[in-house]
Amino acid sequence: MPRRRTRANLIAISLVVALAITGCGPQEPTLSATPTPTAAAPSPVATSTPTPTPTGPVDPLPDGAVTALLLGTDSRTPGSMTGNADAIMLAQISADRESLTLVSITRDSWVEIPGWGSGKINSAFARGGTSVMRDTVSHMFGGLEIDYVVQTDFEGYIGMTRALDGFDAENQYPTQVTVISTGRVVDFTADPVHLAATDGLIYVRQRKGLPAGDLDRAERQRAAVAGMLERMDEIASSGDAGALLELFTHIASRTKITGDLSIDDMIALTALSQNLERDDVVSLMAPITGFGNQGGQSVNVVDQAQTAALGEALRAGDIAPYVDANGTDYVP
Repeated sequence: MPRRRTRANLIAISLVVALAITGCGPQEPTLSATPTPTAAAPSPVATSTPTPTPTGPVDPLPDGAVTALLLGTDSRTPGSMTGNADAIMLAQISADRESLTLVSITRDSWVEIPGWGSGKINSAFARGGTSVMRDTVSHMFGGLEIDYVVQTDFEGYIGMTRALDGFDAENQYPTQVTVISTGRVVDFTADPVHLAATDGLIYVRQRKGLPAGDLDRAERQRAAVAGMLERMDEIASSGDAGALLELFTHIASRTKITGDLSIDDMIALTALSQNLERDDVVSLMAPITGFGNQGGQSVNVVDQAQTAALGEALRAGDIAPYVDANGTDYVP
């Protein structure tokens, strides 16, 4: 099916970061008292012609490609941000701000966890929190610099889906899911599929019934991120400032951010993000060679050579050579 062209808005990360750090939205204009009349201004004095001020949007991000680590934890305690990191994704905006790369890392990938030996990558968060998880992903890709970390949990994800009033996601493998606790059958047979309320979480958590199991689940997570970006852009493009502020206030209250951006940065990024379109988003997964067993645990075996190549591309901020050589297929 042809991909729809739409802006894949960097708002999704930039506004969340800014709102979470500042705890508020864009400031309203300040009303000033009636000014006291002043004496007439002196006659103008001839001056040299000033240098024109650039009119394009200011880029507040660090020079070069900028990378964020997106984490979804399995905690069922609202706001706790604890447990295992079961959704792990890198989002990298290119140095020219004209493309966005999404890289999933399957939760069962067996990797080196700096300072903790080896283990499933999702356990790095449970062992040492955000810093250990960040170090583990950085180490996996050869010392990749990670500028921001964005975290949410089950309730946070449901809350964001509701704040968006649902969103559409591309659906490679249509399915139906029976919710064990209630017996409700959730219909995911449409493509694209509309995800609202708790259905979004059910969709991105499904593994059983998908041909490639956890690999297809990671692909669904990337599809959901793209769908949320699209829905955010629809709201931003509607011109309803109140709806946009309400949306990001909801999202900010349901995420934890590591990184620094100001409200001014947020406004600048909103303008910059208009250059991104859906076809500018590259979606892929950290490569594995297959499946194995470690101490009785089923694990995904990382393709070390191809992961090194992916790390080199991410550190260079140019994913194109890697995609040209390896494609974007995620099933080994």
